[in-house]
Amino acid sequence: MEKRNEYDGSSGSGYRKKGAASLAAIFLCLAVTACNGSAGDASEPAPAADKPSVQNSQEPVELVVYNASNSTATAEAFMDSDIGKEIKEKFPYVTIKFIATGKGTTPNELLVSGQDVDLILCSVFSFPVLADTGLLYDIGDLIKQNRYDTSRLVPNAIEFQKQFGGGVYGFPVASAPTALFYNKDIFDKFGVPYPKDGMTWDETYELAKQLTRTDAGTSYYGFATRYPFMYNTNQLSLSYYNPDSQSVQVSDDRFRLFMENFTRFAQIPGNEKATTDMFAKEKNVAMMAYQIGRWDFDSWDMVSMPTFKEAPGIGSQDYGTYMNISSTSKHKQQAFEVLEALTSDEYQMKISKAGTLPIVRTPEVVQAFGQLSDAASGRNFKGKNVGAFFPKERARPSYVTKYDDAIAKRMNTAFAQIVSGGTNPVSALREAQEGAEKDVSAMKK
Repeated sequence: MEKRNEYDGSSGSGYRKKGAASLAAIFLCLAVTACNGSAGDASEPAPAADKPSVQNSQEPVELVVYNASNSTATAEAFMDSDIGKEIKEKFPYVTIKFIATGKGTTPNELLVSGQDVDLILCSVFSFPVLADTGLLYDIGDLIKQNRYDTSRLVPNAIEFQKQFGGGVYGFPVASAPTALFYNKDIFDKFGVPYPKDGMTWDETYELAKQLTRTDAGTSYYGFATRYPFMYNTNQLSLSYYNPDSQSVQVSDDRFRLFMENFTRFAQIPGNEKATTDMFAKEKNVAMMAYQIGRWDFDSWDMVSMPTFKEAPGIGSQDYGTYMNISSTSKHKQQAFEVLEALTSDEYQMKISKAGTLPIVRTPEVVQAFGQLSDAASGRNFKGKNVGAFFPKERARPSYVTKYDDAIAKRMNTAFAQIVSGGTNPVSALREAQEGAEKDVSAMKK
């Protein structure tokens, strides 16, 4: 299963007037839509005068930050990230001890060893294991005591967590921009009009066929993506596992629709070998549905992620990084103050300007996305259609379980079998269903 990339503090810059206007319109639309979930009455903050007194301890303290999703993460990289720099600046009395998951430091091994953890940095896919080991801590009381307004956060940020016992365990701190990126040079070379916002996958498929060709001995590919990524952010809110029936569910019509949509791109004659890496390296991929990268060329732009005609206007799921408070923390109030700082409009404005999607709904913060032009970072948004990163409506989050990795392996195999022509979608998904059922059954014993 393709894991969610951890927030790395990268930056970008610039936006055109049209993009800014689009962001404003989109955000105003979101602002009048009720947030999909909040923590009790915490989303109804009391007036400042009624806010209870919460002691902000500034005694020297060590907070242990645990990266539960990235085994290659280091303390140096963390402290050099935007998150690390913000903690150092806002909390000079706090010393950070950093631990990354790995051999001897899995969630369960940390519990057995007695190692306390205060803050957990993770992707959504780490929640099931963290919940199983009891490391997740419901911060509902801290939210109420500190009168934190959860409605400030992007929709689904709170609701997603409730599938793991009904609590709220932390906040998202950043999200990766996803869209349909395209190489203008290739479109110009072949005289094909650029993609547009609001396209369907069917329209994108027809465009991909036009741009898959060989010219002067060079192969050009119309479209590239990664199936695991498209599932992780899927616009149909599909889940590998059904929480109601407690069973695998990958062979129904909705999964077939999803699988057929992406396998057809890989079956375009000449497009079989297209990869997302080629978009930046060989620069011979015309369109790529994926997350933003660091690219050494500037002749690219993006449009909104194409949508299914069966789910018109529904954008990708949020692709965020969370910071949670651990059940073993002896410094929960101090840890919560760190969460407040990382989700403040001040900090979110910094990362938004630098080209990381903010996780607050504040219009000014959203509109500021990518304003700081930094070509050296490989993420220059000057003149780009940044409004593509902000769909009017995002898909509801999928149900995530500890069985997903095993099921995903079966689905990846099914994808490859369909693309190669070895079987049809119905048979491939039926086989994936049967194999995944056996795998999950074994895991439950």
